[in-house]
Amino acid sequence: MGEKLLRLKKFVTFYVLLPVILDVVIESLNRKSLFSAFSYMVEQPFLFLFNVLIIMLTLSVAMYFKREIFVLVFMSVVWLLFGIVNFVILHFRVTPFSAVDFTLISSAISVSGHYLTAFNVVMIFFAIALLVVSLVVLFRKTPCIQKNKTKKAYMLSTFVVLVVITSIFVMHKSSTSVQALAENYTNISEAYENYGFVYCFANSIIDTGIKKPEDYSEESVSKLKASISDKQKDTKVKPDIIMIQLESFFDICDVKKISFSRDPLPNFHRLQKEYTNGQLTVPTVGAGTVNTEFEVLTGMSQHDFGVSEYPYKTVLKSKTSESICNDLAEIGYTSHAVHNNTATFYGRNKVFSNLGFDSFTSVEYMNNITLNPNGWAKDDVMVDEILRTLNTNREKPCFTFGITVQSHGKYNDVDPDAKDPIEVYNSPEGKEDSYRYYVNEINEVDQMIGRLISALEKRKKPTVLVLYGDHLPSLELTNEDLNDGSLYETQYIVWNNYGLKEKDQDLTAYQLYSEVLDQVGIHQGLITKYHQQADRSSDRYKENLRTLEYDLLYGENYAYGGEAPFEATDLQMGTQPVKLENVTVRNGKVIVHGQNFTPYCKVIFDGKELESKWLDEHRIELKEIPERSERKLDKNKSYEPDKLPNTFVVEVQNGDSVKLSCSNPVRFKDTSLAEDAQ
Repeated sequence: MGEKLLRLKKFVTFYVLLPVILDVVIESLNRKSLFSAFSYMVEQPFLFLFNVLIIMLTLSVAMYFKREIFVLVFMSVVWLLFGIVNFVILHFRVTPFSAVDFTLISSAISVSGHYLTAFNVVMIFFAIALLVVSLVVLFRKTPCIQKNKTKKAYMLSTFVVLVVITSIFVMHKSSTSVQALAENYTNISEAYENYGFVYCFANSIIDTGIKKPEDYSEESVSKLKASISDKQKDTKVKPDIIMIQLESFFDICDVKKISFSRDPLPNFHRLQKEYTNGQLTVPTVGAGTVNTEFEVLTGMSQHDFGVSEYPYKTVLKSKTSESICNDLAEIGYTSHAVHNNTATFYGRNKVFSNLGFDSFTSVEYMNNITLNPNGWAKDDVMVDEILRTLNTNREKPCFTFGITVQSHGKYNDVDPDAKDPIEVYNSPEGKEDSYRYYVNEINEVDQMIGRLISALEKRKKPTVLVLYGDHLPSLELTNEDLNDGSLYETQYIVWNNYGLKEKDQDLTAYQLYSEVLDQVGIHQGLITKYHQQADRSSDRYKENLRTLEYDLLYGENYAYGGEAPFEATDLQMGTQPVKLENVTVRNGKVIVHGQNFTPYCKVIFDGKELESKWLDEHRIELKEIPERSERKLDKNKSYEPDKLPNTFVVEVQNGDSVKLSCSNPVRFKDTSLAEDAQ
């Protein structure tokens, strides 16, 4: 009897009390307050219990292991780490930690230098090492319990697990408060507050993609497609169209109480008065740029996907999609992307091919880059790069999508480098430096806008420029801090140089491009025409859109005759490709000659990277003449350009030495080096 009581006490301690304690700690970190965690437990006992049951289920796995204590500790540590990571993330962005963040690890590492000091990095590695060592020691010290565990014990463990699973299932099906998460997660931060971290995080693991509509069938899709008219004729005027996604940009004058020594956004405010503009509802706040980008480029709603899902990191890695690029390609447009940050961020160098872009000019293909105090490339470089895309093929109309980065966080502990900085008055206490830095960064972005407008005004060709902010910055703002709109609203402007009628209205990000094309007089693409013709106030508007999205990305392509309607493009990196012309020796210096070289160019010879120094866009200096190897070209073998025997190529690499593209190969025998050697 005593042994059974002891086992019962152990079970209650390990599998009942421990999950409760873990959830209280995790919710304290999620809410940044122990008191708030207890308030949540008292005010929402059903949801709190649901979160505890999820933890209990994961811990109950330990009952099947001989080293039960170790597995219990290990699983508990995992949950605590998730809570701590969420706590840390909420200090850098507004949206909480979710399963999709694991797909963004490489992107997070690439920007960590802008947020973490060398000391921070050392402490992180020290903490990881300490944790690993502690777990190893615990594993070796923890005794094996129940080495000869009976069949009855395993059956009892299975019974407990089944009871927990059944409880979770019954609570999920019977409780409207639990079920509500499936429909009410448009505000991710509020969802984590209302439903608890554990439930929301677990849901983010399971909930991905677009759920199949209940009435999805060939008949229902055909009926929906038939309701979309094909009779609208496209305009004969095909203007160049530019859309610029402004990083963390919004009208800072919308924040209550604060004032400035001068207008921080004079160009933006002038354009608002003269051209089509309005509020833009975006799917994210403080971070998640590519989800706004996804909506703008595809016309699809990110909220139709899983909680916090990034379609760039899931379905669009392998699937093509309708987009403004693919729609415009049908009437002869070329499409170009320009971004003054690394090409691999969010996997854009792969995804843009599936979205129909013809070229992608990332920071690795730019010269004359200057960095702001936070280490981000300044946006002034975007003007010339955007103009270059417009001038590459003047016979065809052009769509250019610009993505800026200068006003990216972090904002604290950084001083602006402006010669005459704007002063900010009445900033929230403790945020004075952050507001001052942010305001001066977006002021420089506004100057870039002014320069671009001046350049476009000189063009004779009809041109449309769309400016919009991707999300609000991470300044710990609340809805109550804003005079107009919400945390999920930025602003947009549609400028043109050929007299389009002004049409002010508020839009969502996924309605923006179809509305711009409608104003221009272009009606291409199924989703585009749906947005242009549908009654946006109708109850069926979003449901029908979800059906079209599902059919294209996950369904049978009924709307497209059962076949995939789009093909991935052969994405060219750089508006103009890197070109290798010759290698010479003059005055003892070995010079590689070519076109469009940047500081990210590396010279490869015979499959090996050579020590080199970038000089300018036409020249790279080598430390010495490379020695030719005995390798011979096998005509029956296929080679990557940078693996060809005794051959030069210029390779563009990002900061992590990831190859983005190669120039044309030039054999040693075809260079001036060979002539000099004779």
